[in-house]
Amino acid sequence: MRLSGKYAALIVMIAIFAVWAAAYPLAQLLPRDTFSDPFEPVYNGLNVLFTALAFGGVIVTLFFQADEARIARREAVERSIFEMFQTFTSPDFQDVKDRAYLVLLTAVKDRAYGEFLASRLFVVEQQRLPESSMVLVRSLAPEKQDLDDKALVHADRNDRLRLDNMINFFNMLAQRESSGTVVKHFDFAYDWWRPVLWIIAQFQLQQYEASPTIRQYCRNPLLSSTLRTLDAVYGHAPLNTSAEVWAYINTHPKLKDFELDPNYQTLPETQPAHP
Repeated sequence: MRLSGKYAALIVMIAIFAVWAAAYPLAQLLPRDTFSDPFEPVYNGLNVLFTALAFGGVIVTLFFQADEARIARREAVERSIFEMFQTFTSPDFQDVKDRAYLVLLTAVKDRAYGEFLASRLFVVEQQRLPESSMVLVRSLAPEKQDLDDKALVHADRNDRLRLDNMINFFNMLAQRESSGTVVKHFDFAYDWWRPVLWIIAQFQLQQYEASPTIRQYCRNPLLSSTLRTLDAVYGHAPLNTSAEVWAYINTHPKLKDFELDPNYQTLPETQPAHP
């Protein structure tokens, strides 16, 4: 049980006055020669009192500062919850979520697109949109069905930019000191995003590990690092190896409902799930 600053101050002051008031009677019980001049001058008694009060003031100040720190932290958490909630539920961000999830759904249905998508998270060695994926990209978005290949690539790029925004959102959530408290109030649908994001995170990690050029020029945090942090915050079992990641992906009921590409079953299982 924590005492508030005002109650702590009252207790400290009462204790100081009690000790000071008891000092003289106690001194009278001692032999005369115990002290050279026990409380004889009134000045000495007042000096002791004010010294004790000054010391008590330091203690009281510390109590008040601790109270203020707790209040400031609580307000920061509440502000964090409100800001993240406002962002996640805003109409503009709803479009970001919809387009980002459409991109991820394409990766679920097409392994080649998933590898392409992961490569676009790096500034070097970016793959081109696979021609074999264009039919699927068109079929999942009615507004893309009549686009030529050049326009389709541009439209797909715009949707991938929405995914970048969504990844940045989850990265900010993962890096907040109050993230554990925040998600207790609003879960941000992480259970929906987790399996589809792990597909991209694992491809990104594999490309990072396989390419010295990527490791030289790319310093942005890997998506797998963000997901591991969020997994811990949300209480998910950690995915420590590549085998665990792909087993989770290939057995996830929702990904099966989304018609997960059977080619995911043939992926290698020997790589770690993090550097």
